[in-house]
Amino acid sequence: MSGKMNDIMDKIIEVTGGGEKGSSNSFLVVGENKTALIDCGMAYFASTLINNIKGVLGDERKLDYILLSHSHYDHIGAVPYLRKVWPEVKVMAAGYAQNVLKKQSVLKTIKELSNQAGKYYGIAEAIDYDDALMKVEQKISYGDVLDLGGVSIAVLETPGHTQCSLSFLVNGEVIFASETTGLINESGKIQAQFINSYKEAIKSIKKCQEANPRLIIAPHFGPVSKRDTLNYWQKCIQASNEARDFVLKLFEAGADEERVFEEFQNAFFDQSVQAVQPKNAFQINNRAMIRTIIKEK
Repeated sequence: MSGKMNDIMDKIIEVTGGGEKGSSNSFLVVGENKTALIDCGMAYFASTLINNIKGVLGDERKLDYILLSHSHYDHIGAVPYLRKVWPEVKVMAAGYAQNVLKKQSVLKTIKELSNQAGKYYGIAEAIDYDDALMKVEQKISYGDVLDLGGVSIAVLETPGHTQCSLSFLVNGEVIFASETTGLINESGKIQAQFINSYKEAIKSIKKCQEANPRLIIAPHFGPVSKRDTLNYWQKCIQASNEARDFVLKLFEAGADEERVFEEFQNAFFDQSVQAVQPKNAFQINNRAMIRTIIKEK
């Protein structure tokens, strides 16, 4: 790895609060003047996340920005708790996410899913916070660049997982790929995650590939090995195609949506997925993905 890459990786520190328990991974990007947190995980692990951030920033510096890759509960749950510690922090996300988080029905669902995840992982205490704290101050989109001082974060719109999915490119070298590109497990296998659109997901994966990053930080995983980086984007496309073809083969053979889902769950909800994703979350996401595949066929 070049000296230049070493320099930028010194400014990117993992501060994930939830370990392997389903929460998104969170990274703190530290510039000379400002700091930014990319995703913040589930509400349950906010205290650990906050302690990890404080361990990096100390008493001298503050958290300036929170960048959200999308509006799902496992990526944004800690926002209200971070605001209590850093009241001036500015939360940034896609415009669609900003609008979605103004809906009481969405805010209610976020809490419900957070509590369901807590029970799944054996955490009995129910979460509670003021919904007014779960908001996005500033919408960001393609072409926007956040200057932290010696470190820049460029925004890439990568819809497919959700309409509001964003990826972030740090100094043109390190990409935080959105969940649209898929989820990689410890064995290197990638699981498709295009809930909103297969067609948009393929475009988004290619967009990330064209950015030509030297290091990929994958959602719910972290830095991808140099070996896996070489074929990573092609494997993402293959995983998306595999899921799509699996669903269409059953549907075109006459299976109804419920039968397709049952077969899909049997094939794709294996132990590696169960370790990091509650069953109800898998069901919600993949029922939606199956409907998307059938609609777009």
